[in-house]
Amino acid sequence: MDDPTPFFEGPFDSDEAADAVAELEEGDDIAAAMTEVLDEFVRDSEDYAEEGQVEAALAIACLIAARISGIAPDEAAHHWLDRNPFTVSDDLRRLAAVAFNVATRADDNYLREVWAADWPVFLEHLEPYRKALFGEPQEPAAPFVVDFSRPGKHWLQVFWSTTDQSLPHDSAYADVAGHLVQAVNEAPEWLAWWRRAGLQELLVFGELVPGVYSERISRGRTTAEVWIGFGHSPEISRDSAIQQVADDVRTALSAAGRYLGLAPVPSLPALD
Repeated sequence: MDDPTPFFEGPFDSDEAADAVAELEEGDDIAAAMTEVLDEFVRDSEDYAEEGQVEAALAIACLIAARISGIAPDEAAHHWLDRNPFTVSDDLRRLAAVAFNVATRADDNYLREVWAADWPVFLEHLEPYRKALFGEPQEPAAPFVVDFSRPGKHWLQVFWSTTDQSLPHDSAYADVAGHLVQAVNEAPEWLAWWRRAGLQELLVFGELVPGVYSERISRGRTTAEVWIGFGHSPEISRDSAIQQVADDVRTALSAAGRYLGLAPVPSLPALD
């Protein structure tokens, strides 16, 4: 994964931006929803670009820019666009360009006040989006090259949660899962399987809550993400956890492989 600037918050990283782009996915017409948000922002921001509105509008404008050019310095944009196809009309591009200018103006702007002395750094990060919206030429990003040689950097990262919280580390499920994920990362046959994706990392977000199974998968520029609701609780004994964790990890990796067009998954390493 591209190394981010320490503590840098891009246009998709604030809670307001994340909520806004998530809400877009809930509707049937993404372009229409974008138009509604941006039009309201431009009308409401004649005197001042307010907190909440400005982060949401900037994130949406950047998504439109990335759809136009295919260039985005933020991995989140690549994932969102992979999941959500939409067409950018001339009217939507023009509206996004106006909203982008309002969201990045130097005066009467909440974002400008928050970034303060670091404002030029933020604007530089946004420059590929600005160029796309205003039709300015720019060099495409260099092809991404994976690097699995870095010590301690694993290709598979798994994050487990229950309802609104991380899975307790002292649970039987978490203990077994930690050992199995480590074993997969260390297995040469699994790295060979993953190399064919041409991506640096596979990020799995597994929710362990009773209910209906669900999955959402996307491919970014450098990573793939799998969000899975497994539909069951993590409250099981260690003996039962070994089989349940193996089933869940295999499910997640198989789903990722199908989406990315990879070969069938290898056998999982055995755990004692």
